[in-house]
Amino acid sequence: MKKDKSLNDEQNLAVYSRGSSILVSAPAGSGKTKILVNRMMSLIEDDHVSVDSLLVLTFTKAAALEMKQRLVESLNKRIHVVDDSLKVHLEKQKILLNDAYITNFHSFCSDLLSQYGYTIHLDSKFEILENPTLIKENILNQCLEKWVQEKEFYDFYQENYTGYQFNSFKEILFQLDNLSHTVYHFDDYLDQVKIKLYDRVINDQTIEDTPFEKPLKKLLHEAFQEAYDSYLKLEDYCQTYGLGFYFEETKKLPAPHTVLENYFQNLKECINQGKYFSMGIEIEKHRAASYKDVDDSIKETYKSLLDQTKNTFSKAYQKCMPSSIEELSEVLKVSYRHLEIYLKYLKEFQKKYQAYKKSLSYLDFNDLEQYTLQLLSENQGVAQTLYQQFHEIMIDEYQDTNEIQENLILLISRFQEPEINRFMVGDMKQSIYRFRKADLDIFNEKYLTYGLEDNNQRIDLKFNYRSNKIVLDSINYIFNAIMDRRYGGLEYDNDPHAQLNYDFLRKEKCDTDEKLQKAMLRYDQEKRFDSEIMLVLKPEDETVDMIEYEAKMIGKKIHEMVGHLELDFYTGNRLAKYQDVVVLMRNVANFITYKKVFDAISIPNLIVLTKGFFESNEILDCVYFLKALDNCLDDLALISLLKGNYKKTRFDENWLYLHKIENTSMYESLKQAADQEAIDFLNYYHEMQEFARNHPVYEVLEKFIKENEYDLFISSLYNGKQRYANVQLLIEMLKADEGLSLYQIVHKFEQTMTLGIDYKPATLSSDGDAVTFMTIHQSKGLEFPIVIVNQMNHQFNFSDGKAPLIQDKNLGIILNPHQKQNLGDFQNVLIEYPHPLRGIFSTVLDNETINEEMRILYVALTRASQKLVLTGGLKKINMIEKWQKQVIDYALDASCHLLPATIRKSNQMLNWIMLALIRHPDFIQQCIDLSLFDEKIKNYYDLDQVKNNALQLKLYQENKMQLNTCHSKFHTSIIDVHTIDEYIYPTSQIENNDRELYLKNSQFNYQNKAPFDKTVAVTSIIDDGNRFFERDDEENESSMKATDRGTLVHLFLELYPLDKELNFEECFQNIIQRSLFNEEARTLLNQYKVHLESFIESDVYQLMLKSSYCYKEKEFSFLNENKQIIHGIFDVLCINEDKITIIDYKTDTLAKNSSDELLKELHQGQMYYYKKIMKQMFPNKEVEAIVYYLHIHRYVTL
Repeated sequence: MKKDKSLNDEQNLAVYSRGSSILVSAPAGSGKTKILVNRMMSLIEDDHVSVDSLLVLTFTKAAALEMKQRLVESLNKRIHVVDDSLKVHLEKQKILLNDAYITNFHSFCSDLLSQYGYTIHLDSKFEILENPTLIKENILNQCLEKWVQEKEFYDFYQENYTGYQFNSFKEILFQLDNLSHTVYHFDDYLDQVKIKLYDRVINDQTIEDTPFEKPLKKLLHEAFQEAYDSYLKLEDYCQTYGLGFYFEETKKLPAPHTVLENYFQNLKECINQGKYFSMGIEIEKHRAASYKDVDDSIKETYKSLLDQTKNTFSKAYQKCMPSSIEELSEVLKVSYRHLEIYLKYLKEFQKKYQAYKKSLSYLDFNDLEQYTLQLLSENQGVAQTLYQQFHEIMIDEYQDTNEIQENLILLISRFQEPEINRFMVGDMKQSIYRFRKADLDIFNEKYLTYGLEDNNQRIDLKFNYRSNKIVLDSINYIFNAIMDRRYGGLEYDNDPHAQLNYDFLRKEKCDTDEKLQKAMLRYDQEKRFDSEIMLVLKPEDETVDMIEYEAKMIGKKIHEMVGHLELDFYTGNRLAKYQDVVVLMRNVANFITYKKVFDAISIPNLIVLTKGFFESNEILDCVYFLKALDNCLDDLALISLLKGNYKKTRFDENWLYLHKIENTSMYESLKQAADQEAIDFLNYYHEMQEFARNHPVYEVLEKFIKENEYDLFISSLYNGKQRYANVQLLIEMLKADEGLSLYQIVHKFEQTMTLGIDYKPATLSSDGDAVTFMTIHQSKGLEFPIVIVNQMNHQFNFSDGKAPLIQDKNLGIILNPHQKQNLGDFQNVLIEYPHPLRGIFSTVLDNETINEEMRILYVALTRASQKLVLTGGLKKINMIEKWQKQVIDYALDASCHLLPATIRKSNQMLNWIMLALIRHPDFIQQCIDLSLFDEKIKNYYDLDQVKNNALQLKLYQENKMQLNTCHSKFHTSIIDVHTIDEYIYPTSQIENNDRELYLKNSQFNYQNKAPFDKTVAVTSIIDDGNRFFERDDEENESSMKATDRGTLVHLFLELYPLDKELNFEECFQNIIQRSLFNEEARTLLNQYKVHLESFIESDVYQLMLKSSYCYKEKEFSFLNENKQIIHGIFDVLCINEDKITIIDYKTDTLAKNSSDELLKELHQGQMYYYKKIMKQMFPNKEVEAIVYYLHIHRYVTL
């Protein structure tokens, strides 16, 4: 077999093996894309295969494009060195590459349907619905309007629901609809559910051979094992600490040990014989404990172990096991009758939805796969054509395939013998798309059988080439302790193929033992790349926004690394930049908080947005302009144009009100107005209409934007770069539809927005030096030098097991039964009964959630090439002791890296991380010398027990660390929120000559210190420090979080329109009802409403209204005389012909009688710097700054 010296042995096997289907298990950073591209090149060059005879499928367009680009680069390199005959072949491949199937699943399906869809009566000129959610909602509402008039539906609904909101009914129907698109042959699947689950129990009165028997038996066995391990642990503990009463009987009662021994013997016998309904064995009464001369800590541990021994199995049994076969049978009868009715309405809904799409030639993503399956199943000619065309089928990210995608591939590859060989590449540890119904069993089945039972081959890539050894060993250390088949879904410590390995030969050129020892020594001495765990400690008696404090802590860490951390492992010549850092978030719920905090402390940042494209104001402005241009009688669009922020078309709202003629369009009113403004506007409007008749729509929009300086306006707004990029994306979309008229474009936009079809916002270029924020899912496949994973204490979402209808591909479908009963004086009360199988179903789904969360953690950690930082919040300081105690009690054995399952079941990632680290020498030493706590924590809390536990844990000594964990290095920091309050960020804004003034303000203290709310300076460039403020006793705001309040108030005022005619109460309610605010936020804003209304009525707000230009939340970047780049945000910036006014509103809690001198001094440093910046930018204008204190309804001018 041919060998490439640039590849390791396993990679060579993957590239050059032939003659069978191959599964490549490719851990993170192992060169997966490189293998795919090299194999394509090998097939093209060595086997003379044409590139258009390869079917290469992945899951994103970006991944497919990257493979094509790499293949082009490889072809270009080889063309210059091969002989003439081969050169002709390679040149031809470059031409064929344009039409080659190197694409994602959806694009492949779309291409097939466009080409062959007519054979199944499908319009080949279909459009793709990227987000059909609202369309489905509308269709279902139409169905409900019809159904509610039918007696059958009325009776069914009355039997199962109260009220007429239909939300719960629709939720179940959408669940079933989603399931139907992810199961191959859904009707056959439903038949199997009926036969194997419902009929088996109801007709045969047994749970044997049902879909849930195997998982039930597995869960009961695991619960038994956990309980029995606790029993053995209890026995050993009593012997160690001389608790003789545990083994001694009294005259009346047996010893606890004897009772428990009999209990487990009887239980084991029932389990082995499959006597499921006989396992609810009660534990006999035994003698009580005798605690004379027993230490309290020993007594408490004994009680805890005894409780676990007695209750672990019984709790699992009661949760998962039905009480009787008779009860289960009766419930299944009722629930299946209801399920059949749901499925009947599902078919009616889907039929109407399909008819609607067909009438408009729409397909959604589910249709693409379903119709392609139909095409390949029913039309043998298409399947035969593809079978004859393809030499090999390659699938990237194979762990993410679902059942339908797998069958789609098999319909082609197994059309006839011999089947087309498949080359499947993936990593089970990176399977994180369960919500898309990715089926890990598809990969796992081949992983366990390939190379054993048939001619197919499994190849395990061995080395990670992305990360340095400290990062790899740290990840290995964590996952050796937490991942196995029970939690995580696959082995890690016990499977050497699963672990991350460092290739010393290729990365360090270690071809001798001497070179290897030198490299190992260098890693021994390296400290820069230690993995860090940073936790914010929540105060005991204070309510604070932990997310904001975590963001501030991360910001401080980024400042410490950027410009200081040497990222080049060997030379140390490259210092970290902002663009080297990514902050990975589990979700984007806290986008606003992080964005505001990072802007405030001058960290340039780029957030991968997910908000809808057509929801953004700048896109709505552009669409309304085009609508107004197309139809002058569209009052809504025309008034929007007249009130917009455009240089040539902006009208005062009062003017519009006075000139609008009742029962006449706005356009006709303008024509009748004897006013120069109206005449000028109409001339410009008609000029644009004439231009639109002779030019493409994108040129019309470009002209309008340029002439009205709209690009400058949106760029000056908060998040201006994103807004500008969105407008540019809209123009590119219009270029793609260059052949359409203005009317057609407007009609298309109207349809798109009415149906709820949306697009992702423009992706900003990351070429600039900025920290990137993205979700962990968005980061998959990427790498970054420094990875910060935040919110490690984020709670897992177990909603799948709590839904009204619970479904699992393997278990089946169940829903809770409902019945009406008379309860005393109440007649026909609707009662919902818990389904007897809900316990086993929800337990299985919860475990799948835990497994996937562990894999999500793996994906997050393996993005780092040089350094890992993990952050989160710690609710109580005694959590450290709790984690230590769990490990001491259950996992002190150094021979076992894997922690017991008892303590690995978790609802957050932080538990896994900390439990894994408890035994690490670095963490133990930090506990002994207490260096993991900051000074405030050490001064306030008694930490002796942490130190004593660490000394006990020091007994955990591994004789020899494994090669792939020996350079794991961790540094843990637990930081008090008050320490974070005192951070002075080393930002470029604070110049040396401003430092004295800044420090004067930040260190100011009042004589009468009282309970306080910390100042929220979200848009401040300079931190105002941790000051104490006098409380205003006239108003109680104890329930309000100061940090939440500050963020929300700034957001509210940003959203509040600049319009003097608005009714405040009506506008207030409209704003807080937006999806941006949850119920807690609305409560906070309602509590603060009186202050907001006072501001709207103030002279300062009037000044904003009268300004020529008024910008809210205006970002700025400015290069000062010291060549420093200054970033920041003004709350409000008013620009007039001769004066610039900076307005900064504060939510400081102050006494109403505070002096003007005090109010000026509080933020003098910040305002001094703001004014200095604007004066340098506009030297010929007067610059003033106003600080408005919302709490006391006063302002000062500086």
